[in-house]
Amino acid sequence: MRKMQFFKAVVLVLCVAFIAAPAMAKDVVPKSKMQDWMYKDMVDTDFVAKYAKMPKPEGVMIIDSRPYMGKHVLGYIPTSVSIPDSKFDKMIDKLPKDKNTLLIFYCQGLKCKLSHKSAKKAVKLGYTNVKVYPWGYPGWMKSGRYGSIGLEPIHDMMAKGEPYMLIDARPTKKFLAGSIPSAISIPDSKWGKRTGLLPADKRNTKLIYFCGGYKCKLSHKSAIRAMGIGYKDVHVAEAGYPGWKKLYGASGAVEVKSGGEEGSIDIAQFKKIVAENPGSILLIDVRDADEYAQGHIPSAVNMPVDMLEKKIKSLSADKPIVYLCTTGARSGEAYYMTLDMRPDIKEVYYLEAEVDFHKDGTYTIHTPKK
Repeated sequence: MRKMQFFKAVVLVLCVAFIAAPAMAKDVVPKSKMQDWMYKDMVDTDFVAKYAKMPKPEGVMIIDSRPYMGKHVLGYIPTSVSIPDSKFDKMIDKLPKDKNTLLIFYCQGLKCKLSHKSAKKAVKLGYTNVKVYPWGYPGWMKSGRYGSIGLEPIHDMMAKGEPYMLIDARPTKKFLAGSIPSAISIPDSKWGKRTGLLPADKRNTKLIYFCGGYKCKLSHKSAIRAMGIGYKDVHVAEAGYPGWKKLYGASGAVEVKSGGEEGSIDIAQFKKIVAENPGSILLIDVRDADEYAQGHIPSAVNMPVDMLEKKIKSLSADKPIVYLCTTGARSGEAYYMTLDMRPDIKEVYYLEAEVDFHKDGTYTIHTPKK
């Protein structure tokens, strides 16, 4: 009887110890992929997801150990901070003062040592709750979640004319007071009413949401909504418009000058707006999708004229709308359709000109002959 009681007691102790033990590497990484240099206390994607959200949970810091410019700024796990392993010793002041804070380090995947090295350094500093997410940012994105992005690559995409859609999730009044160039306004509070402005291609179109900075959750909420309706390439620019102003200056709305024909925009002003402040207007390319795919102005949203009637209710009156096509015919049709169906939109124009579009995002405007 005593032996049986002793045996039961041992089993109970072992079970309790097993349950209380932290998530170890063998629970996360297959044995075949384990390396001696790996930090032993590793966590999976679901564990990280509990903390990579807004509002940002207290008592935790997610840390990207990769280089800032080469990796972090191009895409990172939401809410994480950049403390490159190569600069760890110089950035100790960025770590939380409370040594019991949960620290989750990550880098570029199973073959990347940076997060493991940083985790070991944190333990030496006295931090008691240190984890490594070994799958890193590639694993995070592969899991089907959205990522965050820095402002610098957005600025580069604008300059190069690369395809993307930049979306301001703040309230309309904030947007009108100033926004990032080329952005359209889809306030998170009006999500359901303006989804018609989103592109038809849900798999290949890069959506980038932003709002009022690192503590603003509106862009995160909108990103999750976009993922929920099937968009695959979704990101949040966490620095938002405050970060953009700090890096590149402010931008605001403009007063549109009329061209020669009724409803037309002055061609010279159109060129200036698109080159210097594209976010001050909602530019809608009413050509067919195949034409748009062959070349278009980067800040333009594609909404073929034969689909406009179905989507016109979702158009925002937050800023001037300008339609364009290749000759002014279809854009003029869109202009008059808007006057008939959306009399509440007071600032609507079209480009009365012949336009040649190029694959690199450039274009040539020819003044129409009288």
